[in-house]
Amino acid sequence: MTRQEITDVFLVRALPAERVELRRTLEKMSKEELEEAYKVLQLQAKEEQLVEIQAERAANKAMFELQKRTDREPQRKREEEQQLAEDRKTFADAAKTLRTFALNEANFSVIRSILGPSFTTYSIQQAIGSNALELSPPTQQEQDEWTRQEIEAHNLRLLNADIPTLRKLAREAGAQIATRPAVPQMDETQRVRQAERSGGISYPPLPDEFRDGNNPEEVLDAAFIRKCSKETIRLLLKRYGADQVNEALRTRIGGIYQY
Repeated sequence: MTRQEITDVFLVRALPAERVELRRTLEKMSKEELEEAYKVLQLQAKEEQLVEIQAERAANKAMFELQKRTDREPQRKREEEQQLAEDRKTFADAAKTLRTFALNEANFSVIRSILGPSFTTYSIQQAIGSNALELSPPTQQEQDEWTRQEIEAHNLRLLNADIPTLRKLAREAGAQIATRPAVPQMDETQRVRQAERSGGISYPPLPDEFRDGNNPEEVLDAAFIRKCSKETIRLLLKRYGADQVNEALRTRIGGIYQY
């Protein structure tokens, strides 16, 4: 490069206010000094270019990571909300199953803070047993509600059971009689108390005889319950309650082993 070309390169890179003084300095330098200074300038330019490339790469990477986090945020929130809903269901199921703690927000917060998300009924039971959890006990209202739900679920299973299942239940009831003392018929007071335990529903006493469809009336004992139609079973359960029907299977044992 000529002396003028080298000088022009330096002047272009300099600030406008510095160019006059820089030109005077360059004019005092020999051609060899200018060429040496130009080599240094080229090295600096390459280093600056490398630094700029590296900075651009770092900026691009940072932008990519930021975009990933931004794109991920709605999904992360959905996952957290879904996990929270699952934990609340597990908490409610565990409270109903274990019946050792109340179904309130304070207990839920304690369990989640100690056991973390995705806890199970078993982990809650183990933590309570090891005194790792101190929870408030269930209220009487919660106990009564759980009992009511249990009775309703039991009645629903009986209503939806087929004849073979009902007969199996009858056989199991008959087998249990051999290992327990005879249970006398409930008097009116016992029947009312049992109705109160059944959620306040007061059923009329189970009659001694009943008609299966259009057939003549028969003795309403365990044998009748085993052989009657599914519609009659449902009618008995609905009209007199599952407790009295089960009681008849246990205590009205005339012909229970005859098929």
